Amino acid sequence: MALAAIACSNPSAGPLASGSRLSSPSQAVGARADSKAADLRARLDLLLGEHVIVIAKDSLAATANRADEYAGYATLLTINGNDLSAVMNSAFGASAAARFDQIWATQNTYFVDYTIGIASHDSGKSDGAASGLVNGFVPAFAKFMNSMASIPLDPITQLTTEQVLEIKAIIDDQAALNNAKMFVDLDRAYAHAARLGDALAPAIASKFPDKFPGDPSDKAVDFRVSLDTLLQEHAYLATMTTSAATGGRSTEQAAALTAMAANADSLGTLFSSVFGATTATRFDQVWGARDAELVVYAGNGDDATRLAALSSLTDSFVTQFLSLVRDSTDLSGAEITTAVQSQVTDTIKVIDDQRSKTTRVVAADDHTAAAATNPIGDLIATAAVAKLPSKF
Repeated sequence: MALAAIACSNPSAGPLASGSRLSSPSQAVGARADSKAADLRARLDLLLGEHVIVIAKDSLAATANRADEYAGYATLLTINGNDLSAVMNSAFGASAAARFDQIWATQNTYFVDYTIGIASHDSGKSDGAASGLVNGFVPAFAKFMNSMASIPLDPITQLTTEQVLEIKAIIDDQAALNNAKMFVDLDRAYAHAARLGDALAPAIASKFPDKFPGDPSDKAVDFRVSLDTLLQEHAYLATMTTSAATGGRSTEQAAALTAMAANADSLGTLFSSVFGATTATRFDQVWGARDAELVVYAGNGDDATRLAALSSLTDSFVTQFLSLVRDSTDLSGAEITTAVQSQVTDTIKVIDDQRSKTTRVVAADDHTAAAATNPIGDLIATAAVAKLPSKF
């Protein structure tokens, strides 16, 4: 019961944005999805979800002995931790944020050590790291959140323990070359990261209402963070799929395609819940075509085939998706157009990196492409809440 009391049911995401006072009723409803408390929940869920995926990509590179790629995602893991520390600084201040940073960095070190131990068949190293995660990181993190945000100790301990074990399972799957199970466990851990964020954000917002006004558990916020986290997950799954395609790893590619399709189904279901079945069907068609063209562009087809896929991505998809968004939300103009075009361009850059084997920059470009989904989700969510207040 205590766990249910602090954990929200829907995933979340989105960058820290600024709420504003709006006068019309529809705008006021839309602003519920754009409050400071909503921003906090969105930001936490995105970063915690990204943490899971970056560890998965880093450990996959390690077990496959792709050294440059491993180094890039290790750097991204540090950047992710710094971003989380910045959120803690905004809530608790610099001293507490520094303490959080130490705790979080210790966790990342344990995960790196566990990955190295598994990859090198050093059971002493992997067992020691696993023990450090459960018996060192988990209680330290739980005590920190208990003291800073008054979150009950037992539920946050349980949530954090489950998260650690789910990430550990991903690394174990990779070592066993079980691609299908790895992507299932990755999705489970990613969703659990959102539940952890959904537990932290309301507690922090409740303790510091002046810093984070608004209701982070509002139904409008549920839609925003669900859309944001699914879009971020899709971006990272897409580049895992194209990585396997460019590398000729067919079994891994098949499992990644299944995971990407499941994510697309979740996005379609979310669209259906707000915009109706007809719009959801249209979304499925546009989004499905996009995913297919990404794989074609990443593949080993002839130049003409790849150029046709590129044109479809940068022209047909962008036009069709913007039309869908406009018809569903009345959202149009330069801001959403630029956001969609930029995300497509950023994704293509990652695929080009993968094809040219410029692995030193893959992680940084991958992060850019994933982050570029956040403005898209936020713009659509705020416009949808404003246009369809009865849904929220």
